[in-house]
Amino acid sequence: MLFEAGAAAYALPTAAVIEVTEWSQLAAIPTLPAGIAGVINHHGDALPIVARDALLEEPTAGTRPEHVLVLGAPGGQSGRLGVPVDRVLGLVDVPAGTTVSDGLVVERRPLRGRIVAVLDAARLLERAERV
Repeated sequence: MLFEAGAAAYALPTAAVIEVTEWSQLAAIPTLPAGIAGVINHHGDALPIVARDALLEEPTAGTRPEHVLVLGAPGGQSGRLGVPVDRVLGLVDVPAGTTVSDGLVVERRPLRGRIVAVLDAARLLERAERV
């Protein structure tokens, strides 16, 4: 799944994304950790939304998200979280690129005249849990 956050393009394996939903107004909860931006109503449950700047390596301040990627373990409501993204660009096969061994980015691949950072879903979820 190809998406944008800030000025950067990212990709995640589709197996890591449970659902894509439209951005909705956040409800702020004062007792949440600083890395949690708030919660949204997701099928009647509160879905924690992780602050993008706490997760992604590129600054995203000043951009308004259009979508939320719902990530977590498939099959259950527990452990789900939302990552706001500026927009989902669609599903693509990304050609092979340069392997990166540390951080969230496992590869950088060329696509449509730009470099796409392919994220490691497990590392992304680990970082979100630490936040």
